[in-house]
Amino acid sequence: MSIYFELTMALHYLRAKNIRFCSVMTLFSVMGIALGVATLIVVMSVMNGFQEELLNFILGTNGHIKVFLDKNINPNYKEVAESIEKIPGIAKAIPVTSDQIIIEASGSVTAAIVKGVEKPMIQDNIIAGNLQNFDNGIIIGTHLAELLNVYCGDKITFISPEVVLGEIPKMQQYEIIGIFDAGKFEDYNILIYMPLKMAQDFLDYTDSIRNIEVFVDNIDKSDRLAEIIEQTTQMKSESWQSHHRDYFNTITTEKNVMLLILTLIIVVAAFNIISNLMIIVQTKKSAIAIMRTFGATSWSIIRIFCICGLMIGFVGTCFGCIIGVTFALNIENIKTLCENIQFSTSITHFFSNLPVILVTYDVIYVAILALSLSFLATIIPALQAVRQDPAEILRYE
Repeated sequence: MSIYFELTMALHYLRAKNIRFCSVMTLFSVMGIALGVATLIVVMSVMNGFQEELLNFILGTNGHIKVFLDKNINPNYKEVAESIEKIPGIAKAIPVTSDQIIIEASGSVTAAIVKGVEKPMIQDNIIAGNLQNFDNGIIIGTHLAELLNVYCGDKITFISPEVVLGEIPKMQQYEIIGIFDAGKFEDYNILIYMPLKMAQDFLDYTDSIRNIEVFVDNIDKSDRLAEIIEQTTQMKSESWQSHHRDYFNTITTEKNVMLLILTLIIVVAAFNIISNLMIIVQTKKSAIAIMRTFGATSWSIIRIFCICGLMIGFVGTCFGCIIGVTFALNIENIKTLCENIQFSTSITHFFSNLPVILVTYDVIYVAILALSLSFLATIIPALQAVRQDPAEILRYE
């Protein structure tokens, strides 16, 4: 039997008008597959978004790898930074100092973290002033500016927390030449950037630093690059992956568990396919027997019912992908609709901050998963069809 014949028979069985119940079952099977695929795509996209948000929150403007300078190995931090930048995959190596200090301005006193760098990587976050005069002043976050009621051009007094008994703490005034927006990164609300030379002088680093922050081209390779840096510089290196591994392992585990749970929706739809095809086998057993007597092989009958299941799975998967991708790409419009319906404040607040990142690989993975389960669902009905004895069936027809 030709594949065209098998395809025609499969289509005929799925849309048979005299078996209304089977047609309804087919529709439910398609809807089940579509619902499962769409749900998986949306949930995986949301989980990707949360993972990206967590990564941005943790990294912020920090480097992807920290190299802790060991002056006993090489006291020349500039030479070390240059050697790191020569490693393939390294974008930038920035020497930094980082210490807690006390600051005072306009009669207000608070604690802050001062970070000494040659040039801060916050060009896109500057909302007042600029980085052109960075060598002559400091840059603070919006939170500190509001807390101290200061603006560009004002001066802040730095007070060293290290005080020798009987001595006055070290104090120095610095001019604000820029304000940056820390955004959602609350840890950076108390951060101050200042020129590396100024930081070294105020914090008594002489001609040294605390560590080197390394930025890489592909953050997923940070662990491997950290190992290469350790081998090259003989200094301890720590990537963001090793430092925050527990957070991301938790997100990955949660994503896998959600994938497993929501796959059950497709499994239920696959059981509908099995039920639908088994009903078709029982209803069409006479037609199957006649095809067998006219020369249809067992493999031909099996292929007919496999095509039936794959058609259901293919149509359901296509609709599910369209629905899931459309939903994921239009979260903002759906959020607006939810606001117009006037959901509770807590729901709309959560929905407005719902991050979504649609990954093509995830869509392909879900589609292959749905098609595979649809194919597996055809095996039992197909075997049931070929096991029937044509002579026994036709004897009573």
